Amino acid sequence: MKQNLIFALANFVFGILLIVLAKVILPVCHSMNAMTMRCETSTTIDAVLGVALIAIAVVAVTRFGKKARAILSFLGLVIGVFAALVPTVIVGTCPHAHMACHVVTGPVLAVTGAVIALFEALNLGYLKLKR
Repeated sequence: MKQNLIFALANFVFGILLIVLAKVILPVCHSMNAMTMRCETSTTIDAVLGVALIAIAVVAVTRFGKKARAILSFLGLVIGVFAALVPTVIVGTCPHAHMACHVVTGPVLAVTGAVIALFEALNLGYLKLKR
């Protein structure tokens, strides 16, 4: 039970962190002339992925078996990989090297997604070993 609570709390914190980083702390370009910039789209997708992590945390608080927790951990791993790939490969940021979204926002969100994916992979490995 303790591992399940740690998993749920960590996913909740990661979800909040992803939302706050994407929408509050990190600088991004805003819409210009009714055209949505890639960096704004990228941070919006990462914020939605943060909401998905919070949803996983809420579901993980309930008492499920190890198989369900492994599935939730795998979903968190997929979310972490997508959170890392959205600002770098899938959507990207502004192509100009001097823009803050290119220099700061993209790399920070990519590292945050990689940390989330690493945590989820470690949790998944722990659940497999515990079986």
